[in-house]
Amino acid sequence: MQSLFAEHILNLLFSPTLLTVMAGCVLIAIQTSAIGTFTVLRKQALTGDAIAHAILPGLCMAFFFVEEKSNLMFMIGAGITGWIGLYSIQWLYSHTKLKQDAATGIVLSVFFGIGILLMTFIQQSSNGQQSGLDGFLLGKATAMLPKDVFYLMITTSIIMIGIHVLKKEFIVLIFDYDFAKMNGMPVRLLTITMNAMLITSIITGIIATGAILIGSILIIPYAIGKFWKDQFDGIYRIAILSAILSAIFGILITVFVPNIPTGAMIVLVLSTLFGISALFAPQKGMIGRLLRNRAFHTQTMEDNILKYAYHYVEQHDIDSHTQLPTQSLVPFTHIQKHVPHFKPFCASLKSHGFIQASSMPDHLCLTKEGLRRGMNITRLHRLWEAYLLHAAKFDIDHVHDDAESIEHILTPELEQKIRELLGDPGIDPHGENIPPSFIH
Repeated sequence: MQSLFAEHILNLLFSPTLLTVMAGCVLIAIQTSAIGTFTVLRKQALTGDAIAHAILPGLCMAFFFVEEKSNLMFMIGAGITGWIGLYSIQWLYSHTKLKQDAATGIVLSVFFGIGILLMTFIQQSSNGQQSGLDGFLLGKATAMLPKDVFYLMITTSIIMIGIHVLKKEFIVLIFDYDFAKMNGMPVRLLTITMNAMLITSIITGIIATGAILIGSILIIPYAIGKFWKDQFDGIYRIAILSAILSAIFGILITVFVPNIPTGAMIVLVLSTLFGISALFAPQKGMIGRLLRNRAFHTQTMEDNILKYAYHYVEQHDIDSHTQLPTQSLVPFTHIQKHVPHFKPFCASLKSHGFIQASSMPDHLCLTKEGLRRGMNITRLHRLWEAYLLHAAKFDIDHVHDDAESIEHILTPELEQKIRELLGDPGIDPHGENIPPSFIH
């Protein structure tokens, strides 16, 4: 029984129909996520979604014109209304007081409303060829044929080659339009080329995801890449990879769970990857940021404990200004006055060798390394106070609180520059000694 089930699954996975659908969806994912990265960087993320909705009237009018389902006529009709929708947004933005998001919203809703109205007329007509047209709304990847994959191979190749050849020019155009124009770059032609790639990817992509969901493939892959990388090339590669994985896994899920729209499942998988990235990306993920904030809070509390412990030693041990003692006892009451909840951090301080077991139960026993760390934090605090007062011209009443936060992140390089700027001061604005960089 199990062998029959396994054989059935293998037959499904390697069936020509499934391979055709998967190849087509992967090609759509590649071209749409690639041009979508540039579209989002142009701050036209919603424009792509508006174009996807604007092509629906073109599809319907093409059907009215030929009275049959012709892919060539569909592409021509969709291309015409797609361009009309795009330039309608640009005209409203440049010739009226509407902002771009408002212009986009108007074009999206108006064109989509017209498309739904025309599709309703088609569905109610007696033309037997009208069945299946509603697939352009939510997509119908399972209806993909080998000839569709062939067309997708052509469009994907053209878009990817175009991006590879013109990537540098596209990036300059996106990030510094005036610079591109001043250097004689054909900015109008480049803009038209980018728009043509966008419209082409949308027209061919609605086969799988439909007009409603194609915008997700344009936008979400870029957002995923942005969580993991900062440089364009890294974002671009991750965007394409995430779109490919979503297409593959989305289709595989529909194999094991039938009667689920393939396009919707692809978008759902893509959204799941976005959620994982938002949570677990090392630098920008919420969990990573939470862990870093917690680590910084712990470091700050430990630094404060050692700093105020050093203050106590500084006040009560005159010899500490020339040589740090091997160990020092500091009353809990002194630490508690400045850091009320300090005890939970003692285990970490002990593991780092900053404190050790104390012979007095109500005293903290600092090692020489602990005192040196406290002395370093004190030096940075007082040095920054001196900088704020003498160089930044802050009022003396406002220097302490600022120094409390900056003392934990000042680098040695910045410390050296401040010392050089102030002439290596020995006294802070409150008349207290600024400890030297090192005491034996």
